[in-house]
Amino acid sequence: MENRYFKYNEKIYEQRSGMPMGSPASPVVADIVMEELLSKFMMETANKPRLLTKYVDDLFAIVRTQDVDKMLNDLNNFNKSIQFTIETEKDGELPYLDTLIIRKNNKLLIDWYKKPTASGRLINFNSKHDKKTIINTASNFIRRVLSISDTIFHGKNIDEIKVTLTKNDFPMTTIKQLLRTYFTENKERTNIAKGEGKIYKSVVHVPGITERIKFSKLYDRDKYQIASTYKHTLRKLYSNTKDRIPKQEKSDVVYRIPCNGDGSHLCKKVYVGTTKMKLKTRISAHRSNVKLRSSFSDNKTALSLHCKDTGHYPDFDNVSILHEEKNYGKRYTLEMLHITNTPNDTKMNYKIDTDQLARVYRDLVLRQQHCSS
Repeated sequence: MENRYFKYNEKIYEQRSGMPMGSPASPVVADIVMEELLSKFMMETANKPRLLTKYVDDLFAIVRTQDVDKMLNDLNNFNKSIQFTIETEKDGELPYLDTLIIRKNNKLLIDWYKKPTASGRLINFNSKHDKKTIINTASNFIRRVLSISDTIFHGKNIDEIKVTLTKNDFPMTTIKQLLRTYFTENKERTNIAKGEGKIYKSVVHVPGITERIKFSKLYDRDKYQIASTYKHTLRKLYSNTKDRIPKQEKSDVVYRIPCNGDGSHLCKKVYVGTTKMKLKTRISAHRSNVKLRSSFSDNKTALSLHCKDTGHYPDFDNVSILHEEKNYGKRYTLEMLHITNTPNDTKMNYKIDTDQLARVYRDLVLRQQHCSS
């Protein structure tokens, strides 16, 4: 509650009510508050509903018609900042989340509910995503629609599934195969439920290369499964709600420092490094190493050794960030890849800096350099 501050457009604001936005604790506390609200309501109300349940902050209740207004008033009196609206059934039907609850013959039936504003747009079958990702998206859509609806609605829902997938350019043969798969026992899903599933590892999808790696003998395919990930997400394309972190304040980065020469001529060599700490802290350490380079017989980095041998000074004002990655193993590999991809006549790093780079990566990088030249 004492850290409800955020920065936007170079201004600092204080959030006056509610839990801090973006805090991992906020959803947990909000859920506790909702539980307390419902518990207090059930203890104090005179006419208890036959059923009262929730999903996050959406409530579903079965209550007598004459008690509806009183129930809403009691819930809204819990806290002036927590106010509910209500939607009652019409013609025996009530939408709740992505389901349509139908009251018929004193029984509740559940059907899949699609909002009138829903576009029906899924991933297009002809997109450049990994084919498995495309198929899994359609399979998950089928599973969600059919698993939440009672069997008496499956006929019309299957027709709706076919229409939706066809609009996303899925061939009818593929759609029928996916439907058959849903209604057939899935051995892999059963094994996962028993705790015998494969171990998944994420790999950035590169068309043509990812498919070859998936079906290669580079790893134990009985034990591991490669799952494709994508760098160009909608969040990266459109999200601009937060101020950009200044370059010097960023951490978990792979960076490059050019050499400024000795004043009489410009040196073309560059140094590639990685750090978990803030970039400005790492640069400060480099400055100290270069400043004291004559005091050390064993220089700690290739950068300080280069400056000692040549009398040059690094261009710390033009340090560039090559990559941002929180995972240490991935960041270490990215550093080695960037070093390998640096031409030999401009490379400042030691040869041992890339000794841990797997042969498959070296071949890919060298092939890319050959194609570029």
